[in-house]
Order: sequence, then structure tokens, then C-alpha cells
Amino acid sequence: MTRNPSEKPIPRKSRASAKVGTTVTKDNLKALGADRLADLLVELAGQDTALTRKLRMALTAVHAKDKLGKEIEKRLRTIQRSRGFLPWDRIRPLAAELDTLRQSILGDVASADVGQAISAMRLLVEIAPSVYERSDDSSGYLSDVFREAASDLGVLWGRQANRDPATVVTDLLTLLDNDGYGTCDRLLAACGTALGESGAAMLRTTLLARLRDLPASKGNRDYHADIARMQTIGHLRDLADAMGDVDAYVEAVKLTDRQSVYIGAVARRLLDKARAREALEWLDREPDENSRFYKENDDLRIEAYEAVGDRDKAQAQRWNVFRERLSQPHWKAYQRYLSDYDAIDAEEQALDHIRNFPNRSVALSTLLEWPALDEATRLVRHHTAELDGRDYGTLRPAAERLSESYPNEATLLYRLLVEAVLDRALSRYYAYAAKDLASCLRLAPMLTMAEGMESHETFMTRLKTAHKRKLGFWSLIAVP
Repeated sequence: MTRNPSEKPIPRKSRASAKVGTTVTKDNLKALGADRLADLLVELAGQDTALTRKLRMALTAVHAKDKLGKEIEKRLRTIQRSRGFLPWDRIRPLAAELDTLRQSILGDVASADVGQAISAMRLLVEIAPSVYERSDDSSGYLSDVFREAASDLGVLWGRQANRDPATVVTDLLTLLDNDGYGTCDRLLAACGTALGESGAAMLRTTLLARLRDLPASKGNRDYHADIARMQTIGHLRDLADAMGDVDAYVEAVKLTDRQSVYIGAVARRLLDKARAREALEWLDREPDENSRFYKENDDLRIEAYEAVGDRDKAQAQRWNVFRERLSQPHWKAYQRYLSDYDAIDAEEQALDHIRNFPNRSVALSTLLEWPALDEATRLVRHHTAELDGRDYGTLRPAAERLSESYPNEATLLYRLLVEAVLDRALSRYYAYAAKDLASCLRLAPMLTMAEGMESHETFMTRLKTAHKRKLGFWSLIAVP
């Protein structure tokens, strides 16, 4: 359509303003006015029952706040009574609705009546089993909401004035004892204020009595006795955390047969209380430097050494961690405490260690991050056969990084990626292999035939000979 010469072109700024004005944002919707928005919502609510429920709750919160808790409980009981299986595509909407109800309970309902909020939040926690039994919550959306609700319940108990600690203990144990899905895993940790010192003492006494009354374990197959013991000790640990009592946590750990599992947890809590020497004593309980628990606590050990003023041991630990894992954060921390003169020698020593590190893929990614690109290319040239083409998470970014200045080495990496897919006939990855082969073609004009480098034409001939039957792959390649 030809524009009339008398018409002025719309300024670019005006076009942008028009586009912004049609974007669905809070400010733009305000411009519609309350009446127009209300008409739109009524129209949409007639087609969407979830929106209808949400609007009804919002209206109740404004016009009948004292009835909001009852409305929420009514909806929760409807969900509890439902029996139909929930397909995967309904899990997330239900979780979103439950989370909206949870937030309303914690906010609007609690501000009007804490007791009503406690009742509604407890009901939300208690409907969890009925929901789990008719759904597949492998995504974790539902469990996240229920666990958050249990934690909120502990907070609400703490906000209720003059709440009897004995009642808190009774209600808490009832929920914990009936929890078969881990819904209340975070409940006890949120009950510090609600319990207070007297309630914590009552609960600790009750848990210790239960522990004494449990039958002795009959061995590795006595699951029921062992799980009951583990759960009770777990409650004692959670109680100690809720009250911020590190000594009670240590005592709970000493009740278990596997104290080595909790060495790091104890050390962390002692360090948080500025008790570094005690933390080191616990860390030294695991003497085997090759054990998983010892390695998991490396950073705690470094922190403890620094806290007691033993910089030499902290530095030695950082260096050891770097040597074992090529950990860049530990190397950088180690380097920070070196003089300029020592730093030069240390870097050469570190690079020499990387050159000889047995896991070539880890060494390659470390050299690229260092950065030491010349060393990285040397590793690719001399140890190509030791690199695993299936490690695309390392090799493909490395090839991209090297392609501009080091086409030979980048090509070697791309070829590894291609052959790893074709050698194993991994048809679902053919598209990726085709892209990697296209990268080889792009780099081909830049290759130098040094140190036995195979030309692109020779590589293609070899590839076609070895994999000529893989038609699914070759259909993705523009073969000349």
C-alpha cells in the first residue's frame, strides 16, 4: 500500500510507545480502568473454575477476612476427599493452588486470627498423604509445598500468644509420628520459638525415653527397630538445631552408631559458634585421608585451621585439594597467601602437575580456565587418544575455545566427538555429530599438516569407509 505523501511517518519512539502500551503489564492493565478489568475477569472466570476460586478467595480476604480461613479449609477438604488420579499435567497447577492457599493462610488469615491460621495450615499439612496417594509427584512440586506448609505451621505456633508448650510437644509428636512421606522434615526446626526452653526440655525427655524403650537391634535386617531409632535420634538433632544448642546436637550424634557420617555437621556447628579447636578435634576423628567423609570435610578443615591461626596447615590442605581434584577455587585461595616470588614457582609447579594429571579431560578444562591455552593445545596433541569423545561437556566447549587460534587442536576434538557417536551408533546424537563434522569442514582451510595431522579429506574418506551404513547420519550431511 502506497503511503499518501501528505501523511507524516510515525516516529520510531511513537511506535515503541504503542507496543509497550499493548504489553500485558500491571501498569498497562491499570489504564483499562476498574470496570473494564472487572468485566474481563467475570468473563474469564465463567470459563476457568480455578480463576473463579482464586477470585472468590481474594474477595473474601477483602470483604470477609474473618471467614477466609474457613473458606480455605473448605477448599482443602474438597481436595482431601477427591479420589481421581492426578495425571502429570495437573500436578503443577494443583501445587500452585496449594501454595497460594498456604501464602494466604500465613498472611491474611494469620493477621486476622492466628488460631484459625494454625487450624488451616495444619489441615494443609494433613491432606498431604491423600494427595500423594493419587498422584505421581516425581517432579517434587507437591512435596515442596507441603514441606513449606509444615515449616510455616511451626512459625505460626510460635506466633500464638500464651500457647502451652506441652500442647506444642503433643501436636508436634502427633504430626511427626504420622508422617510417612517426609512432609514434616522441616517442622521441628521451625518450632524453636513455639517450644521455648520448657517445651524443648519436655520434648527432649520424651524422645530420650522413647529411645530407651526401643528394643535392641537384632542386626542388619532388623529394619523396623533401626529405622525407629534413627528417626528418634534425628528428631533430637533437629531439636538441638531448633534451639541453637550445639552441645545437644553433639550428644544426639553420639547416640548413633555411625558418628563418622556427622563429623562435618558437628564441625560446621562448632565453627559457627567460634569453637574451632573442638571442630578440629571432631575432624581428626576421621584419620583415613582417602575416605569419602574426610574429603567432604576439606573446606571445613581449612576454615578451622585459619580460625585457630594455623595458616601453614590451611595452605597445605588447599594445595592437597588442588593436587587431588585440580580445584581452581582452592588454587586461587592458595595463591592469595603467597608472596610474588613464591607465586611464580608455585604456578609452574601447579602447571607441571596439571600436565601429568591422569584424567586428561579434567586437565584440559583446567588449563582452559587457567587460562593456559598453549598448554591445553599441547595436551590435545600429545594425549588425543586419552580423551573420551563421550565427554561432550568438556570437549565441545574446549573445541569452540580453541577454534579461532588453534584450528588443528580444535579439529582433533571435533573429530573425537564425531567418532564417539558413530562408533557406538548413537542415532539420537547424530544431529550433534553432524554439527561437529560441519565445524571440522569450517576449520579445514586453516589446518596445517604438522605432526602427522590428518587432512579433512583423508578423515572424511576414513569416516565414510568405517560408517557407510549409517544412513541416518549421512542424510544430515551435505556430501559432495
